[in-house]
Amino acid sequence: MLIAGIIGSEGQLQTARLINSILASKGIKVSTIDSSSLFTIDGSRIKAYISELERNNVDLLLLKMGISDIDKFFTDEVQFDIVIYTDKAEDISESEKKRCSEKMKRVFSLMVDKGVAIVNVDDSDLINLLQGMKHHFITYGFNKKASITTSSIGDIVSKESFICCLQRTIETRNGTVIEPQEYKLKLKENEFDSHNVLAAASFAIINGIDLNIAGGIQTI
Repeated sequence: MLIAGIIGSEGQLQTARLINSILASKGIKVSTIDSSSLFTIDGSRIKAYISELERNNVDLLLLKMGISDIDKFFTDEVQFDIVIYTDKAEDISESEKKRCSEKMKRVFSLMVDKGVAIVNVDDSDLINLLQGMKHHFITYGFNKKASITTSSIGDIVSKESFICCLQRTIETRNGTVIEPQEYKLKLKENEFDSHNVLAAASFAIINGIDLNIAGGIQTI
């Protein structure tokens, strides 16, 4: 079973819903939980909970967590395959940046050896914040440095479709090489934050899901 974390103060809920929708269109079973529901559970019970999900053939455990909750929850019993970091450095005060960096280092220390971190490359302060963390990074955003970008301009998307562009060759978690291409995602909500859509699309692509045949994003 794949274990992924969506960590940040903003964008967790929408990103999780988008991922759920994409994966559901492929028949992938997802269990999404908030870290606050696990605060009273010790490490051994968390391990038992994960084992129960596996027995029920759940394919993905998606854990939503705020930065402030990291110290309360994290345990060596949980190792992440993928971490999506949704915060923007501009939303973090100067006094909090060092503490935030230390917390994210703690998160990354609990990733598997070949874990993948998905981050917003538009946020140069964030990239600086994550310097020195030795993990496989997949970047998304509105510039040429991003692995995954879009031709849709603006922070809010309110259209029926969204063009997601893979700008460079990447290797999926199962070793498949994906060449640069475009994906057209169908949207059923009135408004999405573009960065949340790109984060969810990045998650799908790195897991080998072809967004062109996955039914796109069908969130209600």
